[in-house]
Formats: sequence, C-alpha cells, structure tokens
Amino acid sequence: MAELHNGIGYAIQAYLVMQKIYDNQLAKGAAPAEIVAAIDAGYPWERRGTSHRYRRWLDARREFFEDYNLPGLRPIERLSEAIKRLNLSS
Repeated sequence: MAELHNGIGYAIQAYLVMQKIYDNQLAKGAAPAEIVAAIDAGYPWERRGTSHRYRRWLDARREFFEDYNLPGLRPIERLSEAIKRLNLSS
C-alpha cells in the first residue's frame, strides 16, 4: 500500500485503513484497548519515524480516535498555554 490510491491523500487512506480495522475488531467483539492495539499494528507503510506518511497516519489516528472515542490519545497543549507555562510571554 505504498502508493496513493485513486488520487486520495495519505491521511484519508490511513483513516480508511483504520475504519476497516475498527469494523473488523468491533465485529469480533473486541474491547477498545484491543481495537487500539489492532489499529496501531495496522500501519500500512514500511517506515515510520519522520516520514510524511507516518505524520499523516498520526493525524488520521488522532481524528479517528476522537471520532470513535478510543483511548490512548495524549492531550494537545495549546501553544498559548505552553507559552504561559514556560513563562515565555513578553
């Protein structure tokens, strides 16, 4: 699955992969933690790290997990909150 399919972007392709895994796991009666593990194991491309595809996978993962209320997301700190916390405001 290294190439784009029908002109869609990597994030959309990743979301569709996650949807298929989610549906399969749900049909098996899997618990949310098992669904999360299956999605994380279902990364469809070879390399992770700093690749563009992996960043799009993580973007899609965050949105998918929010859409389906799956556990395991780290909270996102707003930049304005980080600036205050680090005492960087002028």
